[in-house]
Amino acid sequence: MRTGNRFSGWEERLIDGLIELVSRLGEEPVGEKKDRPKFVGYDDLLKVMERPECPACYIVRRSLQGFLSIAFIEELTVPEFREPVRSSFGYCKLHSEYVRVASRNRLRKMGIAIVYEDLLALVQDSMRAKHEAPVVSGCPLCRLREDVETYAVQIIADYCNDAEFQNHYEASSGVCLPHLREILGKLEGDARKFVVESHLKKLEIQLGHLQEFIRKHDYRFTHEKMTEEDKTSPRSAVRFAAGY
Repeated sequence: MRTGNRFSGWEERLIDGLIELVSRLGEEPVGEKKDRPKFVGYDDLLKVMERPECPACYIVRRSLQGFLSIAFIEELTVPEFREPVRSSFGYCKLHSEYVRVASRNRLRKMGIAIVYEDLLALVQDSMRAKHEAPVVSGCPLCRLREDVETYAVQIIADYCNDAEFQNHYEASSGVCLPHLREILGKLEGDARKFVVESHLKKLEIQLGHLQEFIRKHDYRFTHEKMTEEDKTSPRSAVRFAAGY
């Protein structure tokens, strides 16, 4: 990944390392323990596991943010960047929030102005010529998200039979439900059993905090102090169910 963004070194290595998985997509499901080569960002993936969120969601989010952090500065004259944005007339409502955040940087804001000036002019031309709004194609960031998400899910599934990775996974908050479904679909044998048992333990803990949150709102128990985990349990449950 090129310089010019605000990523730390380990995030750059992790995201760049995803490309190594392209040749392994479509392999047979991962099963029994065996030696597997560690990709260049493996140690950095372990750092992501320490964050209190789904690691696949984190990799996807940071990858898209990293793309936009350089695209509106370095890619303005590159057809592979401009043409998809032109045909889609910008980004979808969800990913336009990423653009808004990117605009906090003065140089990126100028790039955004240049791109969207072109888009508004295209809309104007269409309205004048056809008296109707132009038809748009799919959001290019949605397509990029799908690609990165495929790699992120594969990379986690790839190491679910690795003893070192399992130790870090056990200590982590695990993945969200949508990514859990995808990962389990790629696993079999001991690796699948590990992920299932690990998430059953995590769900037990999550349910306990939710139940305490509910119980401590009963007037009979409002004098009992909530832990931070109790207080944040509704938000954590929503994030588990839907992803970040």
